[in-house]
Amino acid sequence: MGILMLVLLLTLETFFLVWSIITRNNHREEKGIISISLLILFGLLLVTGAFEWGFRYAALLIVLIIKALIGAVILVRKKEKEYSLRKNIIYFVRNCVVFTFALFLAILCPQYQQPKTTGNLEVATTKYTWTDNSRRDEFSQSGKNRALTVEFWYPENADKTYPLVVFSHGAFGFSGSNYSTFAELASNGYVVASIGHTYHAFYTMDTSGKLTIVNTGFINKAIEISADNNINNKEEIFNITREWMKLRTDDENFVINTILEKCKNDKVDTLFSIINTEKIGLMGHSLGGAASAQVGRERDDIDAVIVLDGTMLGEEVAFEDNRVVLNDIPYPIPLLNVYAEDHYTNSKELDGDDYSNFHATQNAICAYETVFLNAGHLNFTDLPLFSPALAKKLGVGTVDARYCIETMNEVVLEFFNCYLKDAGEPKIEKEY
Repeated sequence: MGILMLVLLLTLETFFLVWSIITRNNHREEKGIISISLLILFGLLLVTGAFEWGFRYAALLIVLIIKALIGAVILVRKKEKEYSLRKNIIYFVRNCVVFTFALFLAILCPQYQQPKTTGNLEVATTKYTWTDNSRRDEFSQSGKNRALTVEFWYPENADKTYPLVVFSHGAFGFSGSNYSTFAELASNGYVVASIGHTYHAFYTMDTSGKLTIVNTGFINKAIEISADNNINNKEEIFNITREWMKLRTDDENFVINTILEKCKNDKVDTLFSIINTEKIGLMGHSLGGAASAQVGRERDDIDAVIVLDGTMLGEEVAFEDNRVVLNDIPYPIPLLNVYAEDHYTNSKELDGDDYSNFHATQNAICAYETVFLNAGHLNFTDLPLFSPALAKKLGVGTVDARYCIETMNEVVLEFFNCYLKDAGEPKIEKEY
């Protein structure tokens, strides 16, 4: 829709430029009528639902309002200015640039239909910002304690308790990166808490409206490691990722403990009264999956863990003789590893059974793994639907994006139903 709107606007600008050159007339009144008409057309497109109002079209609306107001003034004054080819060309170029800029987000993030939820429960959302007074935020220059914003998806008008699923996003993600997954779980009777790891997230916005963007040092180092460019020292990578894991697992433990405390003592907020604290699952994408797996290993109140295309860095317990040492203690709870095909095949070829995930799966009390053929790393988030161009730049496969995320959501629901709702043995294919 954004591209079609831009084509329409640029076509009109081109038409008026050519018309003005041929007739040696500015046609200001005609342009004013078109400007007002475009604002009305845009309003109709919003009212009829052809355009979904949101951040995509905010800049365009401002531009159209300004141009319509200018057009109205021109029509009232009826004053024609002297024709100038140079000025007409300048106005043409300026308007083309302005319209392109105004529609940039609509083109980068085109409208899309959210995957439909399969549950029969209405989904509500809310968020909280909590401060961990036991930790200083290492990224904060003012030395403040670490604050985390947590978004919740849960059944609305609930009359019973539901299992809790805590989600941790990847290094390039944010708390809403798997919106469709959260909505799917909530519609089927789960409370989902998604953590925004401040400075590790692409952005976080707390309940007061404060925006915090990703720390450039963290993201640059993550790009270096993932691209295998300048960091060739395995021990250096081991030490860096251990620092990341410490921050992430501390975040996750703090959020879980805060939720459990509120479930116990908060008698006012109905959200915490519908959480079944005896049934807790963890899930995460990429680095978030690694952190969730480690928290699941360390705590005795976690019932199941899903790792979405992440390397289980917590299984690397030491670095000796130029190699990592893996944890030989069996993984204690049901574990599901979901892989993109390239991740799985590359790990098999490079590390084989010495890869941390494969080692953990083989030694686990109960473990499953599945591979999504032709999928890439970001196919396990909603980004390929939200912004296909950006997702392609950052890393997706050739798999159909909607099929991949909807099928992944089915697998996630199946696994958690079995281990958080006692639905029996999960039916998960080896490949999708």
